[in-house]
Amino acid sequence: MFEDSFIGLLRQYPEAVSDRKRFIALMKDFFPEQPMQVNLINTAFDLGIVEELNKTANIGNAFAFRFVKRLVDEYGVSRINADWAVSVWCVCYGKQALGKPCDIEISKAKTGAGPAIRDEAGSGGKQYKNLFRYRAVSDGYAVSGFTGSNVRTLIFPNTHNGKLVTRILARAFENCDVQEAVMTDGITVIEEAAFKNCRNLKQVILPGTLSEIGDAAFANCGNLTTAALPKRLGQIGKYAFMGTALKQVDLPDSVLWIGDGAYMNCAKLTNVRLPKGMEVLPKEIFKGCSSLKKITLPEGLMEIGQEAFSSCSSLLDVIVPENVTKIGANAFAGMDLSFSIICTQKSAAEQYARNHNVPFQIVV
Repeated sequence: MFEDSFIGLLRQYPEAVSDRKRFIALMKDFFPEQPMQVNLINTAFDLGIVEELNKTANIGNAFAFRFVKRLVDEYGVSRINADWAVSVWCVCYGKQALGKPCDIEISKAKTGAGPAIRDEAGSGGKQYKNLFRYRAVSDGYAVSGFTGSNVRTLIFPNTHNGKLVTRILARAFENCDVQEAVMTDGITVIEEAAFKNCRNLKQVILPGTLSEIGDAAFANCGNLTTAALPKRLGQIGKYAFMGTALKQVDLPDSVLWIGDGAYMNCAKLTNVRLPKGMEVLPKEIFKGCSSLKKITLPEGLMEIGQEAFSSCSSLLDVIVPENVTKIGANAFAGMDLSFSIICTQKSAAEQYARNHNVPFQIVV
């Protein structure tokens, strides 16, 4: 079967999914007599399904349907063929190769069975798009809210009246009961408090075009576990993800500015990757992240803001680069008794440790 051979390809050449030319060449070699299937798999590949499968924590219907819809709308692929191609990627790569939880089964729609990936309630056609409220902005339209009754899964349109939908307005979905928010490419800005206090929100799929996340955009979304950041993101506002249930954060190197307290009180956060070019660690950024166990500070870092790691009680040590010349008040307050600062001699970090009776280790 095609699916079994595809799993074999992925396991034999796992690095190929990061190299488009090699992947396409391997597909031709493995399936010389199945050009239609190869075409469908390659088209889904070009939509970025590999990258999104790598980022998502759970492969559910909302995740899969987004790609089905794009294959149908943007490439004219039939619903049956789109259903098959996306389900193959979800199961063979997402479930089998990556080992991620997956609610999708490989489509058998051609045999008369129902589609593996269901149309999301209210997600298709003009009627659903009209359930969103819009406001004209300088570069197209912005979403200001939603009038439909079923808000469990919201799949945001990328066009309205023939123009791009480029942003989600401030407080547009504050206190909403949405559980999943899926944003397609085109949206560049999520404004202040857009999803604040959405306590049932579990997963957000952010578009590759996103450049800015506003202040408190997802603050107090206490069940939010998945929100992979796109590689083009440039700005994260103050308290943007405060009080969420995120377990890991990978801040892309494109991020140039992060606001105070962006990840404050994320009690389940265990792993963080900071941008290589980061120079200032904002105040309160990880305050109260009691599960944070390890973090690597970039070599170019020059300042650690006040209370940046306050009450990170699971953090046992941190290497403070020599370039750091300023450490704010209580940056390492409320730590475990075994916590220590690893630093160079006569550095700002050593001085901070001495002034605050924090254990430290000198390295050459």
